Amino acid sequence: MEKTVGGNFVEILKKAQVEMKEGKIEFLGPTEGSVSVIFAEGDILHVDSTWSTGTDELQRIYEWQTGTCVISALTPEEKKTLETKWQSSETLDAVKRETRGAFSLEHPVAVEPLLQDFKRKSLDLDAFLAEIKKNQYSGDARITTPHDHKHILFYQGLPLFSTDRVSITVREAHEIMNTDDSTLNFYLLSDELAHAYASVLQGERVWEGLSVTMLHLDKMLNKLMEKNPTGHLCILKENGDRHYCFFFQGTPLGIYEIDKHWKPVDIATVWEDAKQVDYYLSAEMESFLSKAEEIHTSADFTKFIALWNDLLEVIAKKLGKKPVEKSLEKKFGGTNMYALEGIRLQLADEAPESGFNALETFKLTVPGFLKEMESIVGSSWLNDQLQNFQERNDDIISRLSLTEVFSQKGG
Repeated sequence: MEKTVGGNFVEILKKAQVEMKEGKIEFLGPTEGSVSVIFAEGDILHVDSTWSTGTDELQRIYEWQTGTCVISALTPEEKKTLETKWQSSETLDAVKRETRGAFSLEHPVAVEPLLQDFKRKSLDLDAFLAEIKKNQYSGDARITTPHDHKHILFYQGLPLFSTDRVSITVREAHEIMNTDDSTLNFYLLSDELAHAYASVLQGERVWEGLSVTMLHLDKMLNKLMEKNPTGHLCILKENGDRHYCFFFQGTPLGIYEIDKHWKPVDIATVWEDAKQVDYYLSAEMESFLSKAEEIHTSADFTKFIALWNDLLEVIAKKLGKKPVEKSLEKKFGGTNMYALEGIRLQLADEAPESGFNALETFKLTVPGFLKEMESIVGSSWLNDQLQNFQERNDDIISRLSLTEVFSQKGG
């Protein structure tokens, strides 16, 4: 019996091992040469090729992937040869695992739990978020309730996005974490690992559901790393478990189970019972940070406007509402970023980019307004009010880079 078939070499060999008690397959190379495999009872007993003999030659069929092969029964001579020149049996899966050692984890990243299964009611959430910001922690916050499970990625102290939100403020992060029946975990990640982990929550899909039997993973992974990518491979197991291999600029950072807790995985076992591989890339962190800067600046400026309106009330009590209202209308009424309600400024649009642009307009407009107020009430009284205002609100004024605006109000 002899037949010629075409298709994926690995799948053909697997199928033949199941359907035939014993046999021989000659895999024809794409240009020249061939690999011959003799098998019996599901075991690969002998492998030789145009170039050499031994199971290492099986790697060629992974590299060739598809093509034409000839399947035949064993001849009496071949059976006799095997009896006198027996080669230790190798299963295809064993050879496959041997060829998958591309990741060398010389410097795996340690993941430190800052919170471990912590009950929300036992945590001062405001103080905790302030500590993250102060220390510029990068990490994965996990919020688990009886009904759902959410993640928030922090990078250098700022929340960038969550499971269901592309961009979030500190206030929104607080709302997500502030659930009475929730359990909180926070894992400290390096900046590099946090950047790679971003591809899990907001990644660019390169491929998904790729069968591990369809290609030679050693070659594939080495080629991928040559492009210095930042992102992850998700390796799906037969039982549904998922292992994540993270890499930053082409350097592997570690393999973890992250569905329940950040748990390191032994690289020697990562391909056992593997079913398929997903591949995701992370965008440049600058793009995430620029958006986060807009969002957090806008949130800070919204808070500042409320403080500024309190100052306007003080000025109006001294001068009267009419001159203050008239000057505000002249300075801010012509912009589409502000709405005036008497002597109170309101943002016309709450979108982050609008708040960011409104701040820039404020920096340009306020010195002229203050100069007009000074011409009416005098510099001594106004300077005292501005100095008190700065001292009370120094933190937010510094964050918004408004110190110079108030220091050189007449510029």
